[in-house]
Amino acid sequence: MYLAKPFKGLRPEGEEASSVSIPSTDHLSEELIKSYKENNPWSYLNIFSPNYKDTKSESEIEAGAKKRFELMKNNQVLGKDEAKSFYVYKISTGDHSQIGMIATAKVSDYDDLHIRGHEKIYVENSQKRFEQIKNLNAQIGPIYVVYPDEAALDAALKEQTAGEPTYSFDALDGYQHQLWVVNDEATVLQISELFNAVNRTYVADGHHRIAALSRFAEYRKHQNRSHTGQEPYNFFMMALFPKSQARILDYNRLIKDLFGYSSSDFIEQVEEHFVVEKQNAPFKPTALGSFGMYLDNSWYSITLKDKPEESLSGLMNLDINILHHYLLDPILDIGDPRRDTRIGFIAGFHGLEAIEKKVDSGEVEVGFSFFPTPMEHVINFADKNLTMPPKSTWFDPKPLDGLVTYDFED
Repeated sequence: MYLAKPFKGLRPEGEEASSVSIPSTDHLSEELIKSYKENNPWSYLNIFSPNYKDTKSESEIEAGAKKRFELMKNNQVLGKDEAKSFYVYKISTGDHSQIGMIATAKVSDYDDLHIRGHEKIYVENSQKRFEQIKNLNAQIGPIYVVYPDEAALDAALKEQTAGEPTYSFDALDGYQHQLWVVNDEATVLQISELFNAVNRTYVADGHHRIAALSRFAEYRKHQNRSHTGQEPYNFFMMALFPKSQARILDYNRLIKDLFGYSSSDFIEQVEEHFVVEKQNAPFKPTALGSFGMYLDNSWYSITLKDKPEESLSGLMNLDINILHHYLLDPILDIGDPRRDTRIGFIAGFHGLEAIEKKVDSGEVEVGFSFFPTPMEHVINFADKNLTMPPKSTWFDPKPLDGLVTYDFED
């Protein structure tokens, strides 16, 4: 069986694609989300985070989402392709572009580590994804997966972009998104065979979603006494890109308070393990092992004085682990970032000014900027079946939700 399989995608009809599909809401302000939902009634934002004038129970919200999704199908806002297809997908901006494809794979490929993850998850977030998938009986957004470059495969996908795209528009995330539907049997077979040269792939983004999909497949299996392993729920949708084209940005930290320390006492504590140098401008690290710190309207660079302890050596020598081990935990008493509400995360595409804004407003007391996690670290962790802390990587750009949907209905 081929790793990447074509499928009959459920897609926006015609020009609806730009108003139906949505980027990660991390790219959007609350004001923009609210306005966009009001002006685009068929946007998936109205399914994921509907506006209600009065309080609704969880069951009422789920029923409303299910009803709207069915209306989108019944009113021809969405239509399912008649032929099984691959969907060649290009995302681009001024200084970056990446070409991949949307396809399906067996959930067992993830369970058996043929498709490998690299980040720990928040159980409650995965549970929310599971409930959403179960309610809609569909996967709205693809799992973002990267694969080791294969020249012949990459060339075959690029060749498809020479024709007129099915969709081409600038989305709310600021990127141009283009999609080509590939349903010619010979081309589909060629791409399938080329992809078989790839023996391992890696989850870039969507760890909570893929964990939820694995659980959903097991749930549906238990419901089906005639289970064969070939039902649609045994597969999931992924957006595959070669790893050389995938881009990782910094994923920065915001801390609500200094755990009772004054600013001067806090810096004194930090200096026990770090060289602290005041900077005249916002500090964006240019290499691993150094961090920016914004406190009291000032930027500092902080660099670990000595080599990390043995327990942090090798693969565990991650910047996020270093900062946690020597600063966040012992000084600020942040033991488990997955549970502590005093720590926040902000993606690098917002810029360092976003850290300044949060600190200057008093919303948080200190912010830390990071050097982006290298792709090699992601691959190494996944290959050794190790997991990074949550929010270790921010892949950008990301595939849109709702550009192609995988409907589990036969």
